Amino acid sequence: MNSKKRITKLMKLAIIMFCLTSFPFMARAAAEPGGNEVRQIVKKASASVVRVEVRNGFRRIATGVVIDKDGYIATTALISPRGEKVRVINQEGQPAEADFLGFDPESRIAFLQVKEKKLPAIAMGRTADLAPGSWVCALGISPDTGIQVTQGIVSSLAEDRLRLNIWMTPGMSGGPVLNEKGQLVGLLRGVYAGDRLFFPGPDEGDALGGNYFFERIEPQASGMAMAITVEMLNDIFKDIKTKGKVERGWLGISITENAENQVIITDVEDESPAALAKLQEGDRIIKINSQEIKDSDQLISEIRSHHPGEKLTLLIDRQGKQLEVEVRLGNLPEEEAFRELELRFPEIFRPLPPPGNVPLPPKSYGQRFEFGLQNYKLIGISLEQLNPDLSRYFGVTDGRGLLVTSVSTGSPAEKADLRVGDVIIGADGERVESLRALSRFVGKKKKGDKLALEIVREKKKMKIEIEIPDSILNEGRD
Repeated sequence: MNSKKRITKLMKLAIIMFCLTSFPFMARAAAEPGGNEVRQIVKKASASVVRVEVRNGFRRIATGVVIDKDGYIATTALISPRGEKVRVINQEGQPAEADFLGFDPESRIAFLQVKEKKLPAIAMGRTADLAPGSWVCALGISPDTGIQVTQGIVSSLAEDRLRLNIWMTPGMSGGPVLNEKGQLVGLLRGVYAGDRLFFPGPDEGDALGGNYFFERIEPQASGMAMAITVEMLNDIFKDIKTKGKVERGWLGISITENAENQVIITDVEDESPAALAKLQEGDRIIKINSQEIKDSDQLISEIRSHHPGEKLTLLIDRQGKQLEVEVRLGNLPEEEAFRELELRFPEIFRPLPPPGNVPLPPKSYGQRFEFGLQNYKLIGISLEQLNPDLSRYFGVTDGRGLLVTSVSTGSPAEKADLRVGDVIIGADGERVESLRALSRFVGKKKKGDKLALEIVREKKKMKIEIEIPDSILNEGRD
């Protein structure tokens, strides 16, 4: 009898445990809409989804979502114009010119407004109703067929972002993320790969028929996307609507990474918060407010996440000695924010060159701006990444290159006869296509080492060697 009672108790316990562990999944499954319901959600929300276009050499295209009855539209900041006209096209194919209101450099959300007040605003939800495993769907603009939809689940939540198990395809950047009620809970920003977020790059878009779409689909990352939460979107919208901008922290430095991804200051802007705190070129930033800084992306995000006027404590390495420096952040100037976008995504914001027999170097935006990863004062050059079309224009037959936009007088680069208009395609026998890649080659060098560059000049390949002077990039290494 005792044995039977024990078996009965164990069976009852097993049933209770099964119910307790299964109920959340059963409830979640019950909350997931069926096929007909999904179609109704998409049909209703699609009326609030628009195609956003900016012409800049390529016709840059993204998804936008109407968030207010007065014609306010949220989209990706990578659509931000520099004097070009912005227009939106609704699901009936009707175009309308839009006013660009501003963008946030941290979340990379931008806002537009159209005079057309007939566009219906999307229904607003809240992320408090979501949990890991909650069903979501996302809408976007397809390169060739109009509206597209993908569905999946929430992988994880944070105060300002959602990580989603959904399939993100070209054209969806800036599109809405919807819950099972068809309400907006987030705005798509990019594709995740591990802890990295892929943004557009020179070979990361789909240039179909002169159109440039904003996602890169990596096989290992295509099922993971990131979205800004609806609460953060609304907060940013309020700031831009009332103040015309979002106030973000500003330090006033340019940086690079050495071979170990350590962040090195390469320039300090005059009268900036960094200058007032007596930060110096060559300082290696180890921590901010006890938070270890592992790479430049983390540093940028950390600075941008604080408000102007806040005090931060930086732990730096200066010539082998660790120092704590207190910095009071300034307000990121709008022009600095624009130049930061142009620096990080030069292929998107660079117009195609004019026709002619002699390639003309694009305009250089200089070296003095926040977190200027292309600051190569060490060898005396400024560089800008080229997209594949511009690379071919300058004579690069395969892949893309780095355009030399300035050469400092008396610098090692000038002594090696590197010239403005040259396109760097290789270093030390290896192909290089990004500023970061070349920076790592330079960062491995010591005083007196030679950097062997393969370049294209007037559409002909050449090789030159640059001798490395005293290297600030080697300071502070273990």
